[in-house]
Amino acid sequence: MNNQTKELISRQAYIRLINKTEDYIEQNLKESLSLKKLAEHAKLSEFHFHRIFKRYSTETINEFVTRVKIERAAIFLCVSPKISITTVAMEYGYGDSSSFSRTFKKHFGVSPIKYRKQQELSRNANRFME
Repeated sequence: MNNQTKELISRQAYIRLINKTEDYIEQNLKESLSLKKLAEHAKLSEFHFHRIFKRYSTETINEFVTRVKIERAAIFLCVSPKISITTVAMEYGYGDSSSFSRTFKKHFGVSPIKYRKQQELSRNANRFME
């Protein structure tokens, strides 16, 4: 087997590992997902895991976890309009609603409250149009 073939096999194995890790993260969002825990799950050192995740993904492990949590929280905000922002923040691992709101606004460009209102207005407009 030549070096190019070995590299291709390694690359494919790492991509499968990253995909499995992403699935694990998405299934365990409400748990504490530290680099150490994820590296152990992948059976790699923290350093090596962090390096290959960044290399074969478009974001760091922390960016991925944060993005997925915020996107899931946004869905939760829309489907559960009576639940407080603080409860949603706590549900997705944020210690307080202000850090959740900062992260949410950075990702979506609006606060969680404004996002929820926009989604509600959009749903109402769609019902009106039917």
